[in-house]
Amino acid sequence: MPVHRYIWWLPRPRKCKYPGGFPLHFEKKLLSLLRIAPGEVCQPFAGMCEYGLRIDVRREVKPDIIADAHHLPVKDNIFQLTLLDPPYSDDYSKELFGTGKVHPSQYNKEAVRITKPGGFVVLYHYYLPERIKDTKWYAIIALITRQYHRARIVSIFRKLKLIISLEQFLPGKKE
Repeated sequence: MPVHRYIWWLPRPRKCKYPGGFPLHFEKKLLSLLRIAPGEVCQPFAGMCEYGLRIDVRREVKPDIIADAHHLPVKDNIFQLTLLDPPYSDDYSKELFGTGKVHPSQYNKEAVRITKPGGFVVLYHYYLPERIKDTKWYAIIALITRQYHRARIVSIFRKLKLIISLEQFLPGKKE
């Protein structure tokens, strides 16, 4: 199946002017594109997001759950969409949010874990990442907000419906 490609030009900023916040209408447009209801969404780097279960390490943004995106206190396979908007670097994390280092492999693993098979893991960043383990590419959105500002890449992955580890079939492997 081909990877869908889109270009969105959305207004910026939203009313809250939260540093690192999504452009105006982004969440609503993404949920519409993927046909996801707001109650089926988890946002582990919630900030001031509008939809879904809001998880963040910072109490001041009043998340639904105060927790680190690297270790989510959420059951496996329960969300249709997990939307990741991490700090873009360790320096950015420290300076803008006062939080620690970011570990993409760990927060990606957690996002896949809590997403239902066939659901979506979305990464909002300024680079195009590698495919996340146990997912397949679904779509890429180039997101533009205004002149002289860095575009964002919205990478949309679909969690595989059946995940089998080949290690369980190797000789000498004990259950």
